[in-house]
Amino acid sequence: MHLTRQSDYGVRAVLHLSRLPYGDIIQTKQIAAAEDIPRKYLPSIIRTLARAGVIRTLRGNQGGVTLARPPEEITLREVIEAVEGQISLVQCMREPNQCPLQEGCSFLNVCEGIQDLMVGQLEGTTFGDLTTGTYVDATALKRGRKDSPRRKPVKAAGSDSVNASA
Repeated sequence: MHLTRQSDYGVRAVLHLSRLPYGDIIQTKQIAAAEDIPRKYLPSIIRTLARAGVIRTLRGNQGGVTLARPPEEITLREVIEAVEGQISLVQCMREPNQCPLQEGCSFLNVCEGIQDLMVGQLEGTTFGDLTTGTYVDATALKRGRKDSPRRKPVKAAGSDSVNASA
């Protein structure tokens, strides 16, 4: 599976807003410049995220964008699915009963397991986690651990050390 640039830009835009004090309003051109997102693509992505209830747009002289909810309540899955649509690793998972080989397909079973892990990781990781440098270990969720899933530090981009703020 390959995420599109639009998903990448959407995640970067929401992450940028998540790093600001909650409720702060910023203009999209500032996000585009800070996150190296082409200014011509960002308005469309912003509209998509606003329709999904991830961000709010405000018009007028002091207008701009802000998060619709605190970053701890917005998941990576929500942002990616807002831009990409429902996550499906393979076509037959997106359109059941369309493949004549689906019944008893061992490859489909593997894909379902992979997708469960991926969706679990995306669902379990909030933008609050990303701003603090931690994320939920989806493998702990999949194993059915009764205690809370481990939070792992996120490796900073361009760094060989992990963020110790977690």
